[in-house]
Amino acid sequence: MATVDVFAVGSSRAAQLQHINRYNRFTIATLGVKSRKLKRVVTCEDGSECKELLKKGRAYLQWLDTIEMTPEIKEKTTTARMLQLIINNPELFYPEDMKNSARALYEKWESENWGADEVASEDAAEEEVIPEDGEEVPIIQSQLPPPNHPIYGEHGIMYGIVVARGPKGRISYQLNPRVPKRSAKVFGHNNIPVGAWFANQLVALHRGAHGARMGGIAGSTTAGTYSIVVSNVYDDLDNDQGDVLYYSGSNSHKNEDPSQSVPSSAGTKALKASLQTRRPVRVLRSGGSHSSNSNRWLPECGIRYDGLYQVTSWRERGLYEQFRLCREPDQPPLEDLRRTSPTAQQKRDWNRFQQGY
Repeated sequence: MATVDVFAVGSSRAAQLQHINRYNRFTIATLGVKSRKLKRVVTCEDGSECKELLKKGRAYLQWLDTIEMTPEIKEKTTTARMLQLIINNPELFYPEDMKNSARALYEKWESENWGADEVASEDAAEEEVIPEDGEEVPIIQSQLPPPNHPIYGEHGIMYGIVVARGPKGRISYQLNPRVPKRSAKVFGHNNIPVGAWFANQLVALHRGAHGARMGGIAGSTTAGTYSIVVSNVYDDLDNDQGDVLYYSGSNSHKNEDPSQSVPSSAGTKALKASLQTRRPVRVLRSGGSHSSNSNRWLPECGIRYDGLYQVTSWRERGLYEQFRLCREPDQPPLEDLRRTSPTAQQKRDWNRFQQGY
């Protein structure tokens, strides 16, 4: 069975920053130093250490293409300089495929202004173990699912995702670097049918429906919000009436000062920008066993795309900020989506996806 090299790196900023700094310094830079001494491209025939460095370097550049660049990553790592060294330094000799990967990454992040206006995930990351300083995140050789696998194959609900098992048996779900994800930094439907259903938020990220692995708001603080996810996390603050939605700004639960509202987060600023720009927002609803008890519009499981909404007003609600969103007309009725998405087969597959392949 075919395999792919992935890193079991957590979703938190701390885990990503640590991983990037280590690989920039001890893998990419070390490869460059070796090539300068040899005055040529390092190859696998130059010994086991060089073979391992090439393997790690290629896997690392693939991994970089799965993360969202932020100003913090640019500021606290040498990533921009590292990519330029691979591409342009005449004294260093990197394999052509690595130079092409580095060039594509640099051009993409340049065009996005290195995420200067983008909303970085501000919600707490899933519980994860961050390696100690100096401890390397191992490369996991993860098996690729068969193309015809009913759940992880080309037509399955988990297509584009691989199951990675760490050295201690910990299971994580990673984007498959061999199946490019669609950019979610698009206003409008982004070629996603209203009523489309996704097994989890990582799949929604891969399909371009929502631009964050965990955060509920994806967008730009200047251009507006691309998408939001409605769940039961803010059930005590939000008011979901279906076609009309009252949605609380991110970090609303973190206010510890009863005398004033929580400062506007980047996600809240993106929603305020949508009020000014009038660009539509994709609204996704995330369900589970809690759905029927807390919000009748949430799907039974997984995440459903419920169409485009307009941010029509904003108000302070005591200690937090709340936005009113209205669903745009001429879209499939929500009542129809509740009945048909997810389908019976999708629900059966959702109950089985954790079995892997």
